[in-house]
Amino acid sequence: MKFGAFVDVLDVRAKKEAHQLDLDLANGSQPGLLAGVAVGVKELFDVEGADNSYGSLTRKGLIAKKDAEVVTRLRQSGAIIIGTTRSHEFGWGITTQHQTRGSTLNPWNLSKVPGGSSGGSAAAVSAGLVQLAVGSDTGGSIRIPAAFCGVLGLKTTWGRISRAGGVSLAPSFDTPGFLAKSTKLLTAAFLATAGADQNDIATISTPKVIASQGRDLDFAKLRIGVSDSESSISLNQQRKLAHNNLCEELKVIGAKVFEISAPDPTASFKAFVPHQMAEAFHVHTRILKTYPEKASLYGSDVRARMEVAAKVTASEYIDARRTASEIHSHFLRLFETADVLITVVGSTGPSSVSDPDFVLLNGERTALRDSMMPSTVPQNLAGLPSITFPFGFDDDLPIGFQMTGPPFSEMLLLNIASAMEKVGIISVPSPPTYIGKLN
Repeated sequence: MKFGAFVDVLDVRAKKEAHQLDLDLANGSQPGLLAGVAVGVKELFDVEGADNSYGSLTRKGLIAKKDAEVVTRLRQSGAIIIGTTRSHEFGWGITTQHQTRGSTLNPWNLSKVPGGSSGGSAAAVSAGLVQLAVGSDTGGSIRIPAAFCGVLGLKTTWGRISRAGGVSLAPSFDTPGFLAKSTKLLTAAFLATAGADQNDIATISTPKVIASQGRDLDFAKLRIGVSDSESSISLNQQRKLAHNNLCEELKVIGAKVFEISAPDPTASFKAFVPHQMAEAFHVHTRILKTYPEKASLYGSDVRARMEVAAKVTASEYIDARRTASEIHSHFLRLFETADVLITVVGSTGPSSVSDPDFVLLNGERTALRDSMMPSTVPQNLAGLPSITFPFGFDDDLPIGFQMTGPPFSEMLLLNIASAMEKVGIISVPSPPTYIGKLN
């Protein structure tokens, strides 16, 4: 079964590393947190010897000369890098489709997109091709594919994990993270990679991880905020039902669940777009220098975004940054009364491969970005961590929910998700096309 999840499969090196790991363990070496775990790495992160095009024909033929920092730390923890997973071109899209270079399919329904831009990583984990995959999130690029493919996705706090050794989409938002089917693997990957790196200034003042945060969880003391779904984003009947059922199950185990005022999704998306575009335009024109020199080699969707980005004014960018600060302050006030916030990821499920940029929302043809991103960009504007998990189904496809916490609260989120996993609220399903040879 071909999902188009991988760009490069590094089977020769992976076999050598697995063999060496077996020898080391046989000789008494202590296993790392990820010893023997098969990992796919989103192609926006450099992996020595692998394709280094970042999903774009503008960089066709380039090969990475060294590993990105996150890949180095995964290897040091015993992970076996299986290969690089497909991304939307330069990470600028949420479908992981490309007109000529190749696309990724959703393991739940091969006629649907897997989401993006970490679509290859989500599909590889969902189908059982790898146990763990690296992703990155600028405006929902871990959470959207995690939701569409029915897996767990961890978006980390901005500055928590090094971005060194990869391409940036919008530096103020880019955050590495992971996709997996268990909180145990997400936790191990996070602990193995989080921490300061002199080559990424965003990480320099990052506080140390407190592994015990939320470990002795008492659901009776857990305060869970939920925003008024109907007033924030439009949901169909299945998603409303799943939202209500999740709240009831959390109440049954003793958690305090209450409605709370969260940042407005529509206003957040309106501010996010010029902010991201201005930074992406700078990256492509001043750092990568692929635009406009190689404009004709871009996919039509990304090229169109570049053309719009060129028109963003300084005033629009400054206003967007001001709004981002206000959203950050709003979240901090929210977390004075709630430990976490749970929201639905998007108004709909995935689009079709035949019409990837549009979905039907309450009977109307709507841009997929407008359906999904208002629910995910507030966390990027505020730089907050979030875990996405599946709960319920919409037209036989998983529904994703995200649990967001205060800055640097990844361990709290992971421990809450683990506790939800133990009582059966979180249960990651396998798609009909599941292979699972490496699990």
